[in-house]
Order: sequence, then C-alpha cells, then structure tokens
Amino acid sequence: MLPPLILALVMLVLIVWNRFELRDYAAFKRVADSRQRRGFYWRWTLTSFVILGLGALLVLLALGRLDSLTVFPAEFAALPLPKTPGGERAAMSNATLIGMAVGAGVGLILFAVVWVWRLRKMTQPVIGDVEPMIPRNRRELLAALPLAINAGVSEELFFRLMLPLLITLVTGSALLGLGLSVIVFGLVHWYQGWKGVLAVTMVGAFLTWLYLTSGSLLKPMVIHALIDIVALVVRPAISLWMGRDRPGSPAAAL
Repeated sequence: MLPPLILALVMLVLIVWNRFELRDYAAFKRVADSRQRRGFYWRWTLTSFVILGLGALLVLLALGRLDSLTVFPAEFAALPLPKTPGGERAAMSNATLIGMAVGAGVGLILFAVVWVWRLRKMTQPVIGDVEPMIPRNRRELLAALPLAINAGVSEELFFRLMLPLLITLVTGSALLGLGLSVIVFGLVHWYQGWKGVLAVTMVGAFLTWLYLTSGSLLKPMVIHALIDIVALVVRPAISLWMGRDRPGSPAAAL
C-alpha cells in the first residue's frame, strides 16, 4: 500500500506546486526591479531543490531504493534497450564526460564567433513563454546560474529516476512509468505555455533515452544542466557583452 499512497502524495504536491508556480511566474513578469528578479531566481532554486531534489531522495528512502542512485534499477534494465557488444548496457565513463565537456566548450566558442561576426539574428529561437526569465544584467546572470545547475540535478533525480520508478512499482509497467514521467515533466513547465510544454516534453524524452541507454543518471544531469546554463547564462551573457556599448542596453545600465 505504501507506493500508491506515496504516488498520490507526490502528484498532489506537484499539482499544488505547479499552480503556485503559475501565479509566481505571472508576478515575476510584472517585476522590473533587478533585485526583486534575483529574489525570484533564488526562491525558485530553493523550492525546486527542496521539492524535487530532497523530495526525490526522501521518496527513494521510504521505498528502500536509495541504491538506485548508483545502481541502475532492475525494472529499467529489463527493458529491450541498446547494449554494448559485450551484452551489458553502456555505462558513463570519464572519457565520455571529458568528451561532452570538450564538445560543449567547442560549441560555446563557435557560438561566440557567430555573434562576433554579427549574425545575431541567427541565434537559437526561444520556444515558449521564457523570454521574461532571461537575465538582464550580470548580477542576474550570477543568480540564474545556481537555478540552471539545480534544475539539471534535482529535476533529473525526480523525473528520470524517482517518479518513473515509483509509477513502475505501482503499475507494474516500466514503460508506463517512464512515459508518464516524461509527460508530467512537460506539464510542470506549463508556465511556459503550450509550446514550451511540447518542447520540454521532447527534451524530457531525449533525456530519458540518455538515462536508459547509458545506465547512469549522471549523463542526463550533465546534459540538462548544460542546456539550462546555455539558455540562462551563456546566451544572455553574450547578448550583454555585445550590447554593452549601446545606449539603453541592459549591460549599459550596470
């Protein structure tokens, strides 16, 4: 009886939290003062860490499944997923992490070069109602960095491991658990509008695939954090740097 009760409680918390987030984001969009905006960033980081990060750990502890943090759950390992020639699921290696870091670094350098050559209009389009969240000065950039990193860690812990495992224990179907978790992951981003929900859902499906094929939660955590860091820190920082000499630009107001 414990897993169904926990699942009901988890879904209730997500519904209440999402309703609060919708009102909070609407209030955030009306704020112009940078100090107040930074306060929102820090509050979002804290609440996400407590509800998703610590919440996921508490649920895993209650289920007696804290070992799933380091050991790939047997429920997911039974799925017909790609395996290495030796018959074992591919595992995250140090070489893979280094390669990811190098690739991300090269990508950021190339992105910066594109901006230097005045191709600003070719930057990645924003999907969903997320433009108000973009930092407007250097202090906001620093406040947004922990938010991005925490999202990669806490959201992956919750939506890629705890929630699908919990649903699997309740329903007996790992595919259902993983699929529903991806959908819920998209829906909790409803404040971004329906386009944002669709985009986040697709990203969630990709991150789930990364987790299942690598057998390690670290890989989707790193990728997720990098995506948010580029969106909330790197791209706004380049915009501020390129516009620092323009009168009326965000950087000029620092």
